[in-house]
Amino acid sequence: MRLPLLLIPALLMTAAAEAQPISVNKGQWYVTQDMYYDASVNGEAIDLPPEHTAIDECWSLDEEVLIDESMVEMFEGCVSTGAVSHPFGLDIGLSCDFDGLELEGSAFFTVNHGRDSFAANLELASLAGDPVKFQSHIIMIGHRTGACQGPG
Repeated sequence: MRLPLLLIPALLMTAAAEAQPISVNKGQWYVTQDMYYDASVNGEAIDLPPEHTAIDECWSLDEEVLIDESMVEMFEGCVSTGAVSHPFGLDIGLSCDFDGLELEGSAFFTVNHGRDSFAANLELASLAGDPVKFQSHIIMIGHRTGACQGPG
């Protein structure tokens, strides 16, 4: 009976290491992204205004609709520290180096049951003890608006 109990932690670690990707449906997508920052150097606040972007584009390729650990490559300077699958999403740990500023955090993606909308919450923070204190919070919301317009 001890052997199965000893194997449980190993099986759980294996399951966590093999996080399952999720995907959304192909088609025309409208995605908004809001970015918020809180930063200071040696206790002096730095004014970084929030940013907002929106895209409306066709996602017709498999790699455009797949949400997996490889998405971390979009964030230049970041690597994945592991991913955990959920029935409704994927949680990816992040470790980033932006010109010497080291940040850690996570990107949590959720997809609705019909795979026609998603939300993502990305949080990064500087390491404790660093004279530069930095936190960012990014919210992405996307929804499929229909079939691709024109050539896909």
